[in-house]
Amino acid sequence: MIRTFRALCWAAAALATSACSSSWVPNLLRPYRPDVQQGNVVTKDMVEQLRPGMTRDQVRFLLGTPMLTDIFHQDRWDYPYYLRRRTGETQIRKLAVFFEEGKLARFDSDAMPAEPLADTLILGQKAKAAQASPPSGTPPQGATAPSK
Repeated sequence: MIRTFRALCWAAAALATSACSSSWVPNLLRPYRPDVQQGNVVTKDMVEQLRPGMTRDQVRFLLGTPMLTDIFHQDRWDYPYYLRRRTGETQIRKLAVFFEEGKLARFDSDAMPAEPLADTLILGQKAKAAQASPPSGTPPQGATAPSK
């Protein structure tokens, strides 16, 4: 009986260690890897509102505080964005804003996503489904509250 139990344990251990070399591992055994998001979220709508001649305060109000400001290039603000999904997909976007005499002179931008797409990219598919359904307790549009 003991020999049979030992043989079964050794067989189970050999089977378990051989699974470590395979490329398929069940989700239950995989470590949790969160999405990594760094930088400023800048949308297409925000970039479209930039106009030459805007002051630094107006640009800061519109885009937020820049992630990178260089002591040697004080007339340039950088707004990088980095998102690495748990699936391994990586997105990198950059926006550089240039000032001359305290006013916005020009900007250089990668293609930025629209606001709904940015929300979906950041929050994931679960947030998209949650936005589609109204919260419980809120009457549907057009419905009136019961009178007392």
